[in-house]
Amino acid sequence: MSEKMVDASGVITSMSGKMVDASGVITSFFIMLKEDTYVLIRIESLVALVTMMFLVMFIMDFYRCRSRNSTVITVLKTIDSLSDQIVMYLLGAMQSARFDNQMFPVWCTVLVSLRASLGYLSGYGITDRERRLTEVANVIKFLAFGVLNGTRGLEFHKPLWVLWAILLLRSVYRFLAHHWAIGSLWHGRSSEFLPAYMHESRSDREEGNNLDKHQTYLIYGESSQEIGLKRPGYNLHLNIVDSPSLITLDRISECREPLLSSSSSNRYKDMGLAFTLSRLLRCRLEDVTLHKETKKEIQRLIISEITGNQQMEVKRAFKILELELAFVRDYFYTLYPMVFWRGLSSLCFSILLSIATFSVAFWLAIGIRKAYEPLEGTLVVWVGRWNVDVLITWVFMFFMMFKEVWEIVTYLLSNWTRLLLVCKYVQKSQSWLMRNALTEDLISSFFVSKIADPWHGRIDQYDFLQSCTYKPSFWKIANAVTLGKTERKLDGRNRGKAIKIPECVKVAILQALSRIGLNNRQLPREIPSLNDLNQFPRYKWACLDLDTCSQVILVWHIATSLCEIKLAQECEMDLTKPRFLHSAWSRLKTFFCCTSKPYLVNDNIHMHGDLKTCYHTATSLSRYCAYLQVFRPELLPDSFVVPDLIFLEALQKARERPDDCNLIWCWYNKLMVIAEEAAQKKQEAVENNQDAAQDYVDRRLSMNLVQQGATLGKDLISMDREIRWKILAGVWADLLVHIAPSWNAVDHKNNLESGGEFITLIWALLCHCGIEKSKMWDKE
Repeated sequence: MSEKMVDASGVITSMSGKMVDASGVITSFFIMLKEDTYVLIRIESLVALVTMMFLVMFIMDFYRCRSRNSTVITVLKTIDSLSDQIVMYLLGAMQSARFDNQMFPVWCTVLVSLRASLGYLSGYGITDRERRLTEVANVIKFLAFGVLNGTRGLEFHKPLWVLWAILLLRSVYRFLAHHWAIGSLWHGRSSEFLPAYMHESRSDREEGNNLDKHQTYLIYGESSQEIGLKRPGYNLHLNIVDSPSLITLDRISECREPLLSSSSSNRYKDMGLAFTLSRLLRCRLEDVTLHKETKKEIQRLIISEITGNQQMEVKRAFKILELELAFVRDYFYTLYPMVFWRGLSSLCFSILLSIATFSVAFWLAIGIRKAYEPLEGTLVVWVGRWNVDVLITWVFMFFMMFKEVWEIVTYLLSNWTRLLLVCKYVQKSQSWLMRNALTEDLISSFFVSKIADPWHGRIDQYDFLQSCTYKPSFWKIANAVTLGKTERKLDGRNRGKAIKIPECVKVAILQALSRIGLNNRQLPREIPSLNDLNQFPRYKWACLDLDTCSQVILVWHIATSLCEIKLAQECEMDLTKPRFLHSAWSRLKTFFCCTSKPYLVNDNIHMHGDLKTCYHTATSLSRYCAYLQVFRPELLPDSFVVPDLIFLEALQKARERPDDCNLIWCWYNKLMVIAEEAAQKKQEAVENNQDAAQDYVDRRLSMNLVQQGATLGKDLISMDREIRWKILAGVWADLLVHIAPSWNAVDHKNNLESGGEFITLIWALLCHCGIEKSKMWDKE
């Protein structure tokens, strides 16, 4: 029997006869929490917690635009909303505390300054109008904390007030810089001004009024010129009053100064080309229409500089496209436009503010030592001989100073600083200050760091055959428990590990662009790689006769997976289900090393160069296109609901299989049986003297997607291995190019916030050429 009993009145009665009032125990607990010592401990704990939350946000925020993991975004948003509530509670708690503590004003200032400046890299974009109100709120907060600081008698009040003034100045400056950037021709009004300028510049050259081609593609310097309105259309007109300060693409490419004529000059010229393309792409993203003749000029620029330039390396060509999207991403989703709204001068002012903040924070950290032995009547927490309040305040100050240093480094090594240094070098190329080895070495050193790498360089993968049995029971429960805060995962949608884009994929894409051609308004209704291999009649049904892009992707993806299994069998790989210990060890290595096996056939298996290249190209693109259909259907040319409906139908058909077999071989054997049945029906049609070819095509089109994929896979497997993988590599490269054109610029822009997709690189390139549609999907 228990020693205690609980009666109906809620009073706990012990067996010894003593009675304890439960409500009294609870009341005593809450009264104890209201004691000054416990209030101080609670405030300290929450300050330490929210500071750690800021630290996590600070670290994760830098990788937000490079991460392919949606969990990062979810964690950031959760911490962001939670930290705001904690900060507001702490400010009220410290203001209403019945005791004095000299660290309260320091904690208030540090917390609010960290919260206000943590978005230095990705807090908001130039088009986010709501951020203006946020900045005003920050100013009001700093004013309120100034009143709070004034009510405390401090021994280190001078550095604290100076720090408060600097942080207030920074908040006001950011509010004004946002306004100035929106009104700048280089930033906010670029899309409004650029189309009219390019059209006017082209018209002037045609009429012979202006033969200076240096004024074609603007990069920097238009803010130094005069701006007005030109009739009859009342468009913005640029009156060039300071020609040397106007930097265009041609001025950089034709500059013959030592820095831009050296063997490594391509990286400087490519920076200018990327920024030029980014400004033109911003016009498309902001729904600004370019003139027809201007589009033709841009198309010629793309063909001559990227796709048609035989001397340009593939790596360099994609580097330009990656830089272009990096500039666009920075413009819409970071503070860089506000930092660089006036070029290097505004950058220097931002850096000076950071240096001043660091210096005063260091001064304050030294002054805090005076409070190590507190005044009489001041409540502090001691652990032995250590003043906990002062120690944790030093930790906070160190974090604040570290943030300022990191912010300076990030600004200095950004692509914007690199671009402006090249522009300044061209502007002042005749100056002795620029034409010396020391300055040129200094500019070159800014291009060495990899902190400002433009893109994550990875593509996500999805394997339909290996994921169709996936049932995320745990994640469904987690999503329900957290009220939707955790990522929602659905049956059959198990995303694979993202892989670094193989160089062979980039080569294949550029070759596909060259084969298809970029001279027309729409991509032609053909797969050139099949024509080159004389295989188009044989596989036309799987490319042109299917109704939607999603069907073509799934059919070729299933066929590619079967060919991959066949290749593994031909290479004598063991595809049986691994034992438990071996499987557990592989999972642990994948978890801790953050690496996974990207292909079914190991790289150490002997395959000669062409076969290995085609295999890697076809497999990675096949899984990437399948990933787009399942997780990014908005980027496909199909209407939004179509990819999901087609996937669910294929998933339902695929799950009609026995469950007590090895996954890989179960799929291979069953699908080969399905394909064999189709082949037998074709043979029966031949024996009955029917039109076998047409009957076979009609029969395949009447199959479901899984059966069509199996039939296509068996057909490919019956061919020579070399030819089989050449077909797959070429088809997938051509398909991705045909998938890329889209009118849906908004979703491509939205995906840039989390790093962007590989298909967006191709979409941007096609956009510059005026291509927004492929005739492959032009069906009723």
